[in-house]
Amino acid sequence: MTKAEAAAQAELPNAPIWKGMTFKGVVVDESEICVDRTWAPGGGPDKLGGNAGYVVVSFPAVTLGKPQDETCAGYAPAAAKAPTEVEVPSAVANDPGLLVSTTFGDKWPLTVPYVVAHCEDITVAGRHLQVATVVDAPDGKTYAANGTAKDHGNYLDIDPIWAANPGVSGLKINISPVIDAALALCK
Repeated sequence: MTKAEAAAQAELPNAPIWKGMTFKGVVVDESEICVDRTWAPGGGPDKLGGNAGYVVVSFPAVTLGKPQDETCAGYAPAAAKAPTEVEVPSAVANDPGLLVSTTFGDKWPLTVPYVVAHCEDITVAGRHLQVATVVDAPDGKTYAANGTAKDHGNYLDIDPIWAANPGVSGLKINISPVIDAALALCK
């Protein structure tokens, strides 16, 4: 990310109009980072500050595309990659809890290609609770998908198979669709 932001900044000529501009990268995929360029307050040709367009940086060669108007939020890669087909063993292929990465697309929050979700109704201190878990079908390990499973079961922490958010350093991809799918099995 830092390398892409530095490349976008280095491309600009050393002129007062560019002084104070900020650069914020957004991961598009493993080979592209889109860098939003923002004028400093009171900067830019109209002295209004704000959006100065974006530039896409391609890796591994660190190649910059042509500067574009608008922001990275409106950028779509030229050729969207077709999802890789996931081979699911026949033993779990018809399981109602089967969740496959290709169904979720970019929103798939796990690092494994598929899991089998489960839900169990339990009662703790007179309260009805739902335990959501996922089984990493390839390795057979059961992970706690929700806080109830983590607090009231003997399941592995899901962190090792929970995917990092490529757009926000230090955060994970939203796992709620997997938890929701698991909880739906209790109904």
